[in-house]
Amino acid sequence: MGRYSVRESAILKPERKLLAVFLGVALAPASLAAWLALRLFQQDVAMETERLRELRDRYADQAVQSLSRRLAEWEDTARKLPPGSVHAAGATLAYLHRQLPEAPQSLFAEGEEGEFRAGKSEEAIAIYRPMTKSPTPETRAGAWLRLGRVLRRTGRHAEAIQAFRQLSLVPNVSVEGAPASAAGRWAICSLLEKSGATSELLKAAKELRDLLDSAPLPASRAVYETYAEDAARWSATARPVLREALADAAAAKPAGRGSAVFRQHLITWLCVDNRTVLLPEEAIAALLPRNPVRIRFAANPASDELVRRPADTGLPWPIAVSLANPDEVKEAFSQRRSLLLALMAVMGLLMLAGGYLAWRLIRRELALGQMQADLVAAVSHEFRTPLTAMRQASTALREGRVVDESTRQAFYHALSRATERLHRLVEALLDFRRMDAEAMTYNLQPSDLSALVEEVTREFAPEAADQGIHVHAELPDHPVPVEADTEALARALWNLLDNAVKYRGESREVKVSVSRNGSAACLRVADKGIGIPESEQREVFRKFYRGEASRRNHIRGTGIGLAMVAHIVRGHGGQILLDSRPGEGTTFTIRIPLSKGEESNGAHSGR
Repeated sequence: MGRYSVRESAILKPERKLLAVFLGVALAPASLAAWLALRLFQQDVAMETERLRELRDRYADQAVQSLSRRLAEWEDTARKLPPGSVHAAGATLAYLHRQLPEAPQSLFAEGEEGEFRAGKSEEAIAIYRPMTKSPTPETRAGAWLRLGRVLRRTGRHAEAIQAFRQLSLVPNVSVEGAPASAAGRWAICSLLEKSGATSELLKAAKELRDLLDSAPLPASRAVYETYAEDAARWSATARPVLREALADAAAAKPAGRGSAVFRQHLITWLCVDNRTVLLPEEAIAALLPRNPVRIRFAANPASDELVRRPADTGLPWPIAVSLANPDEVKEAFSQRRSLLLALMAVMGLLMLAGGYLAWRLIRRELALGQMQADLVAAVSHEFRTPLTAMRQASTALREGRVVDESTRQAFYHALSRATERLHRLVEALLDFRRMDAEAMTYNLQPSDLSALVEEVTREFAPEAADQGIHVHAELPDHPVPVEADTEALARALWNLLDNAVKYRGESREVKVSVSRNGSAACLRVADKGIGIPESEQREVFRKFYRGEASRRNHIRGTGIGLAMVAHIVRGHGGQILLDSRPGEGTTFTIRIPLSKGEESNGAHSGR
């Protein structure tokens, strides 16, 4: 670790000086140029803002003149209307406050006395029926209304509906303040609703709705509201809000030029010599110029709008004016600004590129030094263990301290195991170098995966036992034929077993199993150790990667074991799967194809 610190400081010292020199040389003139460019940029923005304001002023004046001419044309149209009339542009009024002829109340006093006195209903009917044949339509309408009312009260609903239907056929007269045509239809719907006749009610409500939509209802607003609300409810249709807003505006008896919001609709009125033209917002919008400005009715402008108020223009509403395409205006300023931005961008890019290159150089050198140091430290540690065992055993044998034959054989066995371990380490490093250089080839031969796993597990068991770990193998009774490079595949299994022992945590068992799954052979190595966080599971197969747990728990390793396993598995046309949960353990699964001819058998054998 001391040598690594020296190496790191040796790398950092010249690069820090280089970075400081670069910043000192480049930052001062770049800052001055950036300040000058910023000042020019601000001046350009101010000139552009002033130009846009001038254009909005000019176009606002033109828009006011254009709208004034259009409104004068509508006022000429109003002068051609009959006196006292109201005309709505593009729509009709929902109602018109006008009273139709109606029979006097006294004409029906005798009948009403019987109608509202208990037990006198038949007398009232006898009085009303002859009156329904009167030559005067006002009398007929009043008699039909009262006759239907008495019949409904006495439970004779069918006759009452007929009476109300006759009432709806009497034209241009009023009954109790409502047109007879609407009053009759409304009374029919009310009776059908009370009777629960849903389908007949829907049909009658549609007739009432059609009547209200066909022309302005000659009645007061209160009468219209009653009929319109019930018709919408019975027919499940929306009310004509725009027509109602126009009618409300007409009922307000406006004068001169003006505008107001009725039922959330902006209505403009032009009154000339007791003649009125009503303009909905849609009709006014058609008068507004489209280009090169946008105009809307608003007292509160947005940041890019200019407001002209009625007191200044004589128009009925405040208007907000903005340019329809301000980009065309800004184009005149874009060339100079683009040049400034390009200059600033080039300077910024140069600084960023220089800083980035310096940072990459330092970072690469540090990372290379760190990887070299880690690899040397890890390999040194891995080599130290077998070398120590070999030195101790050979020293004891050379000095003749071992006199018992059985002990001597044990020392020879320890020397053999240490030599084998050292051999595996050297071969692993050489193989990794070939893999890293893309020069590794695999000699695939027919093999029995079950026998291979059994042999590797048996060889690995003593090393695991030295650490108190039991390796449990679950192998099938029948061969599992695969095309494999047995030496490479054995090395992959050895690496997985070694990993399982290193990261076992408190667990004392590692499980190895072989099975078939369809056309593939599956080799699993499972432990109940510390597990791998999900955020690291995609990285563990990258060379030199060392997880947080290995650094935190001071677990030695080269960081190339799982990278070699992944390379070997890919070389066999297979895949390696990882299933791990922190604190619960890890399972690595190697899937490689079964030998040809065994795939159909494997499809039926399952796991």
